Amino acid sequence: MKKILRVLGMIMWIGAGLFMFLFWLGAMTEWLGCFGTFLAILISPGLVIFPIIFWIVEGVFPVMYFAIWGLGILGIIIFGLSCEDSFPSY
Repeated sequence: MKKILRVLGMIMWIGAGLFMFLFWLGAMTEWLGCFGTFLAILISPGLVIFPIIFWIVEGVFPVMYFAIWGLGILGIIIFGLSCEDSFPSY
């Protein structure tokens, strides 16, 4: 059961990260064209401030972005709890 949870947590965690990057890449490409694609790859740490920028530019609060972010955090928690037995206790 722990292996299944570990795999599920990892899929949620990595999948959410990839989806958020694709969301970032698509928005930057839409806003700035080919140059936006280059910038999105170059400054991917901008994913952290991206929701604020998206909110200012589009005028819509990015609820889906935060939902995916939360799903990724939930995946990390599930993964961490399912790997608990593999860490040594002192």
